[in-house]
Amino acid sequence: MTILHGAEEKLSALDFTSGLLTKTYLELPLLLDEIVRVTTEAMHARACAIRLLDKHSGEMVLKASSGLSEEYLYAHPLTAASSIFRQFAAGNHEPIAIMDIARDPRTDYVREAAGEGVHSFLSAPLVQDGEAIGTLSMFSPGPHDFTLDERRLFSTMANQASVAISLAWLYKEQIALRQIEHELEIAADIQRKLMPESAPSIPPFDIAGACHPCYEIGGDFFDFIELPGGNLGIVEGDISGKGVPAALLMATVRTALRVQAENIFSIQDVLRKVNRAVWEDTSPEEFVTLFYGVLDTQAGVLTYVNAGHSAALLVREGTVTPLPPASPPIGILPDLLPEQETLQFLEGDVLAICTDGYSDTEGADGEPLGEEGIAETLRQHADLSAKAIIEKLEETVAAFQPDPTAAYCDDRTAIVAKRQEACSRP
Repeated sequence: MTILHGAEEKLSALDFTSGLLTKTYLELPLLLDEIVRVTTEAMHARACAIRLLDKHSGEMVLKASSGLSEEYLYAHPLTAASSIFRQFAAGNHEPIAIMDIARDPRTDYVREAAGEGVHSFLSAPLVQDGEAIGTLSMFSPGPHDFTLDERRLFSTMANQASVAISLAWLYKEQIALRQIEHELEIAADIQRKLMPESAPSIPPFDIAGACHPCYEIGGDFFDFIELPGGNLGIVEGDISGKGVPAALLMATVRTALRVQAENIFSIQDVLRKVNRAVWEDTSPEEFVTLFYGVLDTQAGVLTYVNAGHSAALLVREGTVTPLPPASPPIGILPDLLPEQETLQFLEGDVLAICTDGYSDTEGADGEPLGEEGIAETLRQHADLSAKAIIEKLEETVAAFQPDPTAAYCDDRTAIVAKRQEACSRP
């Protein structure tokens, strides 16, 4: 039996398979069906099949076939380790030709093959990035000694099929990526809406906040909660981790905090309940550093709890004083005993609450900006508005880290509260 008679038929076979690269078989199942159809026709074969390797199970999974019955195809599972694929997996990508399936020790299911009416067998690897990912196999009904030309041609067809499969996978990945990007855009928009567009106007205080996520969405957040009696809740949090998981936990914490803060007067009770909820609903490696304070705008007193958050920085008459955390982060322990502290704002005082994305910013030499770098910026620009001070902090980061894509990246969130001096108030 001669499968290909001459150069014209060989060129026709290559034309068949090269067409796979120009046609828009974007759905992988349709592409694989077309490959086996084209191969069967071009090689005048009795049957053809494609199997792809499942790297998790090690099984050679049938993906498409032509001319073979389901009884034969699904009679037994075929694993990479116990099939001829092991030669391809080892790096030998030469096609395997078997003239007599019934007598070759490398073949399995001899009785089933005889019942199927196939006698000879030729298989070539499907290769992606130098690694075998599957097999393209063809069967002839009678004994056939595959010539060198036939093996080379079949190997070329398998290579072209590999490229087509890779393109289909790439297209699928691009579609999935675009869908993920779209969903992230929606999630980022939702997250932005969860944070205040602007701070409330509460003279004599000038307050501003800003969040700059490292990626589309992040784990940092801030909030202003208007409370009875002219009081203002000030919230800043930093969720462990980044991306979608951190964003989900951020939304949960923000909602829980708002619910508790609007119904419970005691700051310590609010955080105890929020902590319990986070501890019960998260895994041990998930936690939240949180600054929550209530500002009495009439008395100028901030009552707050710093639960593992970066030290707030108080600027008073040119001196910067850190106000370090006195309580552990939220979600670490089942029962939190938060330590409450107070700060009496004097005229001209500036309080900056920043997540560690600022101080941990790395410069060209790999050294972090540090708390002192933030403090120096605050010291130099304490006479500016709260919003302008945050802008100066961003400028400091940009100048210190000229290429943020090649260095440390973290979410950055800042709240600045400034008690204006009497002469500057209208």
